[in-house]
Amino acid sequence: MAQQNYQTLFENLEKDGVKISPEHKTKIEDRLNQIRDYVPKIGVFGKTGVGKSSLCNALFGQDICEISDVKACTRDQQEVLLSIGGDKGLKLLDVPGVGENSERDKEYDELYQNLLPQLDLIFWVFKGDDRAAASDELFYKRLIKRYVDAGKPFLAVINQVDKIEPFREWDEEARRPGAKQSKNIDEKRSHVAGFLGIPLHQVIPISANEKYGLMELVDSIVHALPNEQKLIMLVKIKAAEEENIAKLRAEAEEAQAKAEKAKAEAEKAKSEADRAKAEADAAKAQAEAERTRAEAERARSETKISEHAKKEAREGLGTYILERIGSGFSYAADKLDSAVSWVKSWF
Repeated sequence: MAQQNYQTLFENLEKDGVKISPEHKTKIEDRLNQIRDYVPKIGVFGKTGVGKSSLCNALFGQDICEISDVKACTRDQQEVLLSIGGDKGLKLLDVPGVGENSERDKEYDELYQNLLPQLDLIFWVFKGDDRAAASDELFYKRLIKRYVDAGKPFLAVINQVDKIEPFREWDEEARRPGAKQSKNIDEKRSHVAGFLGIPLHQVIPISANEKYGLMELVDSIVHALPNEQKLIMLVKIKAAEEENIAKLRAEAEEAQAKAEKAKAEAEKAKSEADRAKAEADAAKAQAEAERTRAEAERARSETKISEHAKKEAREGLGTYILERIGSGFSYAADKLDSAVSWVKSWF
């Protein structure tokens, strides 16, 4: 009876080449039997272009959700039922992806906040070869983490792992990664688990296009779901929100304190720079003044030397003239004496 009820689920996967052992089928059937009193709602979140819609299509075995390689297709919430027989099944809600642009992100915020309390399981889809996870981390911590902290089941799904380097190692026939590629996939899982702060077993690697890891994802989904539909109590959500608000406020205060400290240091550095410039200008002016004073002293000294030389020259010239004049007078007197003596000799 159970096999007939779950035939649709397994047929969708097996017709795409996903191998499911009888033991695995029994395990999933037994688990699903425990949650048949409600239809679990599973929210599929992630950035635009990570393959959320492709993943939903792979699980359903047909193109239910619109997909495109060049534009964001999911503008509105798409709700589809993964049938497990009769009116039972797993309801997947493919929601618009974040990161398209800031206006869209603000628009989707309200959708996410209204949808999250209704979900029985959340999973966030990452792109295998995408290294930019800042927006993923921001949305998770800002909108989803408080629900996870309050007890809502959560899975991180890494899609398109066949594109993780070295992508040429991918075994297309066996639909599985090569040895080095497997190691890099494990490193990607550890990285995602680390920045989300979740256990490694909650990070599931898959490839929707290659139908890799889908059975493991279904197994993780059914075992993460609660036996009964559990609405997260408002008080718990409120407590988680208040804790998150307090944490954000503390982070904001810390950031403000750092900003004020940086501003003070900048002003101090500017003051020190201005003071250093003023001191340098003063030193330069002082050096210029000293140079000018030295030149003035040198000029004054040269002026004194010149005056002294002139004086000596004048005094020397006067002495020379007097000496010459005296010498002339002596010569004339001698000549006169001689003339007188000669005249006397005649008489």
